[in-house]
Order: sequence, then structure tokens, then C-alpha cells
Amino acid sequence: MINRILEAICTAILAAAVLIAFVSVIFRYVLDSALSWSFEASIAMLTYLTFVGCYLALRKNNHLKVEVFVIRLPRWAQLAAFTLNQVVILGIGWVMVYHGGRQAYLFADSRTLVMELPSGVLYVIIPISGLLMGIDAVASLVAGWRRHAGGGPVFLGAAPAPPPAGGAGPCRRRPPHPGHGAVLAPAGFAGADRPR
Repeated sequence: MINRILEAICTAILAAAVLIAFVSVIFRYVLDSALSWSFEASIAMLTYLTFVGCYLALRKNNHLKVEVFVIRLPRWAQLAAFTLNQVVILGIGWVMVYHGGRQAYLFADSRTLVMELPSGVLYVIIPISGLLMGIDAVASLVAGWRRHAGGGPVFLGAAPAPPPAGGAGPCRRRPPHPGHGAVLAPAGFAGADRPR
């Protein structure tokens, strides 16, 4: 439910940004009258889209990741890597809350040049997003430890580990089908009834 709400917010922001950019181009190059507020509006929407989208991607586990090394580690090392990963995310969330909150507070009384919006409105999404990311990191850490304790994969959505070398495991090579690889001669040739 929360993901759908966040997706709707991101979609609305992106659609509004595209519409403003399109209208701005029409006004500038067709009507020869630039919209003075379009740049500030686009910056505000891009800022919100970035941080709301960042939190949404974290919730959906869609951030870029490379699992090729982690899935080959023993389970205790996978748990250690997962824990380190969540601690780093929690640290980044704290940085966003602390420094983003300071920025929002410092610029709370100033206004943008053209639209005269409070500048703090532009920055307040940073600590909000950082706080939500930190909460999500703690929840993911608890869920990952529970999955590990239950014998499941530590990383959510991680690919299974490859089978050991030597063909052991579920990927053993089966014997070829009888006649596999045989090439039959076209009809009408001598010996067309037997494989060559």
C-alpha cells in the first residue's frame, strides 16, 4: 500500500515536471515569452522526485547491487555483509537527517527568487527521506536476521548460490538422449535410413 502511494507521488511529480518543461519550451520558442517560474518549479520537483524515489527504490529493494560475490560466501559472511550494508544505509540516513535538517532550518526564513516559496520547503524532503530510509534499514536488518535464523536467504531476492564445481548438485549433466547429435541424410541418398 505504501509503495503504491509513493509510486503515485513519483508519477505525479514526474508528469508535472514534464508538463512544465513542455509548456516552458512552447512559451519560450513559439510565443517568445519565457516563463520565469519554470526553472524553480523544475528544480523543486526534481529534488522531491529524487528523494521520494530513493526511498521507494530502497523499500522495493531496487537499488543497484552486485550479488555475484556475496552469494558465494558462507552464510555467516553473507550475514556480516548484509549487516554492514544495512548499517551503511542507516548511517547515510542519519547524515541526511542531520545535515538536511540543518539546511532546512537555516533556510526556513529565506524565499526563492521568483516563486517566493520558503526555501526550507525545498530542503525538508531530505531529512524526511533520510529518516524513512533509516527506519527501513532497521526493519530490513531485523527481517534479515530472522530469515538467517530460519535458514532462509539473508539478502531479500538474492539468487541461489551456484552448485559446487565438478558437476555435483542439482545441475548434474544428464546423459544425452539416444540419437542426440545424429545427423540423418536427406531422403533419396544411399544410407538415408541410418545416422551418419
